[in-house]
Amino acid sequence: MPIHHSPPARNTRSQARTQAVLTPTPRAPLDGTPAIPGEDDEEEGENSKEEEESEGTEDAPAPVGASQAIMQQMTQIMANIQASSSSESPKPPAFKTPSMKAPECFDGTQPFKVRSFIQSCQLIFHNDPENFSQDRKKVLYATSFLIRRAAKWIEPYLSNLTNQDPSYLLNSWKLFESRCFTLFGDTNEARKAEAELNSFSMKEGGHVSLYIADFRSLFSRILGWGERALIYHFRRGFASRIMDQLASHHSRIDSLQDLMDITLELDTRYHERQKENNHH
Repeated sequence: MPIHHSPPARNTRSQARTQAVLTPTPRAPLDGTPAIPGEDDEEEGENSKEEEESEGTEDAPAPVGASQAIMQQMTQIMANIQASSSSESPKPPAFKTPSMKAPECFDGTQPFKVRSFIQSCQLIFHNDPENFSQDRKKVLYATSFLIRRAAKWIEPYLSNLTNQDPSYLLNSWKLFESRCFTLFGDTNEARKAEAELNSFSMKEGGHVSLYIADFRSLFSRILGWGERALIYHFRRGFASRIMDQLASHHSRIDSLQDLMDITLELDTRYHERQKENNHH
């Protein structure tokens, strides 16, 4: 047998409205004139259709257009950009200074070791200025390497750590350094350095780099010498070949460092020529 599909059931409300349209009830006018069928029926039919259309529109949600979706995405992107720009930028990682060898313990019995001890401490301070930004931190660090005689000297000061007076020994690196040289250094160091510098000279086949290193070590122990005096003593100890080369050199020399740089360059060329001649 063939199967008959029954049509889908319509909404009861829609059926009632359709029935009312199909079978209109004529209305009598107020003046008693018989109603004219057709005109009012057409009017009611149109109104019913408009109601159905409006009711169907209310039931189905309006689709979001493509332009509206794009606008929503752009708004979200702008909000994300503003949020990221307003947030605090991350701080760069702090620079980590390379580790350095700690100073050797100083006992105060060998005067020639005072300078090397102070210089070792200064290297640590310059390598890590953030942790040694105050004189008090520098002095306390240096005192931790004092032993025996030197440790006994500093003990009374350490018993008064709460003293914040800038002139107090623990609060002044310059004062601490001066006292170390006075108490544990060679009292005749400057006089001895002057005597050595007056007789200091460079060997004929020697290297200027070594001559400069020894010269700096000597004049660092002398106080009160000006630039001209240092230049004079530096030139006076040159090997004869360096003096001859300087005589034909026309570069301007305004400081001790200029003279050191020029002589170092001349000496380097000399030793390079010596190597070439030896190979031939």
